Amino acid sequence: MTKNPNNQLSGRHIFVLAACCFMAWAVMGMLNAYGVFYTPMGEFLHAGKAAVTLHVSLKTLATGLASPLAARLIARKVSVKKTIPAGMAVYLISSVLIAYSRSVILVDILAAVSGFGLAFFSFMLITIILGNWFHKNLGTFSGIVISFSGIGSAIASPVATRMLEHFGYQTTYVLYSQITVLMVVPVLFCTFTPEGSGLKPYGEGLDAPDSDARGMKKAKAEDPVLRFQLVSAISIVLFLMTLLLMGLTTINSHLPSLAVSYGFTAGTGALLLSASMIGNLVSKFVLGVIIDRLGVLKGFIIILLVSITGLLIILLSKNTAAPLLAGGFLYGTVFSLASLGLSLLTRYLYGNEQYNSVYAKVTLMTSVGNAVFVTLIGALYDLTGSYRTPVIMGIGMVVITLLMTLWLSMKKKS
Repeated sequence: MTKNPNNQLSGRHIFVLAACCFMAWAVMGMLNAYGVFYTPMGEFLHAGKAAVTLHVSLKTLATGLASPLAARLIARKVSVKKTIPAGMAVYLISSVLIAYSRSVILVDILAAVSGFGLAFFSFMLITIILGNWFHKNLGTFSGIVISFSGIGSAIASPVATRMLEHFGYQTTYVLYSQITVLMVVPVLFCTFTPEGSGLKPYGEGLDAPDSDARGMKKAKAEDPVLRFQLVSAISIVLFLMTLLLMGLTTINSHLPSLAVSYGFTAGTGALLLSASMIGNLVSKFVLGVIIDRLGVLKGFIIILLVSITGLLIILLSKNTAAPLLAGGFLYGTVFSLASLGLSLLTRYLYGNEQYNSVYAKVTLMTSVGNAVFVTLIGALYDLTGSYRTPVIMGIGMVVITLLMTLWLSMKKKS
């Protein structure tokens, strides 16, 4: 028997929300700051940057490939109290072995194993838990949680840098991995669904996540949930949008080098990256609010217009740093679509019942998109000798994504 009215937050709801915030801090924020290990790892292994970054791509791909398996186990009611600790153990053991391995090939193999373990306590699981516990204002609550990934990145990077100075590469890498796992532990004290705690989802039936910020009744009449088919126009468009949005986020890692190639100082390049990360952090919360008020597709359109404005400013910036930094901030908003936006769009299109299995496939596409475009942007620079070419490509990618969003809007209404 449920104990709380469906329109009130209980202390348990708030605890679940806080646990998901810590999980986002760890599995998104701390892993996003992983770049601090590239140089010391390369020195330890006597390997170049390409060899070091390859193991990150392998880890990302392994996480994406294992995500459908994780979703399938959840769908079969395999307890997350078993799968999460198992994934944490695999991730931690393989990370410790990476820290002490002196073979690049072994590091690559262990990175793939680590990525496999990560799939069982990844961002996908956060979105599933939030969707189970919160129906009303899901966008806002998801935005709050995912905003902690930006906070985690901002704090983890300087802290890890200081730790490297004091403890060295191996000890810091092990401690960093242990902290990542420890921050996920609070989720183990949450039930996967509110019914498991004798509660109801917040706002059940009042503002369901597939209602596009309108009443549930009206949503069912005007915006019916689609039946997922792997090979269909809508699923292909969703996967292409995922690839393009992930590709857009990879421009971010090149911003410091872009600023220097434009003739600005390295300090300005660092500020440009920070401006982008601030845009990333702010937009995740803002997008959630927009989606709750205006709907998923309108939220996509607004953020896409903001991000393309940022890329245009970056492209046209020449001698003054202020416009460049403003462009970096606006461009950074695209991160909210690549994480929160894709999650809510998947739920909007396919509903709660199909969400787990469909979003696992979307997660695979994010891994592929990240791995492909990281290399592609570097290759474009090598080929043309200018970062303006990747920025122009990014503008084209936003335009294509915007057109696909408008197509989805018309398709859902037809």
